[in-house]
Amino acid sequence: MRSQILALTFATAVVGHGIVTSPPARVVGDAMKAACGQQVSNNLQSNAYGDIQQLAQIGTSQKDFNATLCDVTMCKGLQFEDNANNVQHFTAGQVVPITVDIQAKHTGTANVSVVDTATNTVIGNQLVYFPVYASTSTEIPANQTSFSVTMPDVSAQCGAAGACVMQWWWDSRQSDQTYMSCVDFTM
Repeated sequence: MRSQILALTFATAVVGHGIVTSPPARVVGDAMKAACGQQVSNNLQSNAYGDIQQLAQIGTSQKDFNATLCDVTMCKGLQFEDNANNVQHFTAGQVVPITVDIQAKHTGTANVSVVDTATNTVIGNQLVYFPVYASTSTEIPANQTSFSVTMPDVSAQCGAAGACVMQWWWDSRQSDQTYMSCVDFTM
C-alpha cells in the first residue's frame, strides 16, 4: 500500500499541467530532437503538459542539449520545422477561439500574446490577460479554458510562416512553474 501511494505521488508530480488543444499548437518532431536532445524530446513526447523549468533542468544535464538552438522559453524549444504543416492563417480583426486543457491547477497569471519568434518578444499588447489563473482555491472558470481573442493587425511582422506565434503563457509563482503553447500563424 505504501509503495502504491508513493508511486501515485511521483506520478502526479510528473504529469502536469496545461496545453492549448485548439487551434493546433506546436508538437515534438525531429528538428526539436536535434536541437534539444533525446531526453528533452522524450520528456515532451510523454508529457506535452509539462513546465519549462523541468525542461531546462533536464536539458542542461544532457550532452546533446544545445541551449542556443533549444530555447525552452520560446515555445518549450518546439521547432517550427516540425510544425510547418500546422500553420494557421488569421486576418486582422479575426476572432480566434482557443481551447486549453488544464490537468492540474496552480494559481498564477496567464495571457495570450503574439510573439516574434526571432527575438522571443511580444508584439503589441497581450490579446487576453488573466490576473488569477487556475486557482487552487476555486474551480477553474470556464472562460479560462474556452475563450476567444481578437487578432491585431500584425501582417507586417507575421506575413511569413515561422515569424510569429500566438503564445498561451501561464506562470505560477506558487509552484515556480511556467507552461506555454505556441500556435504558428501567418497574416
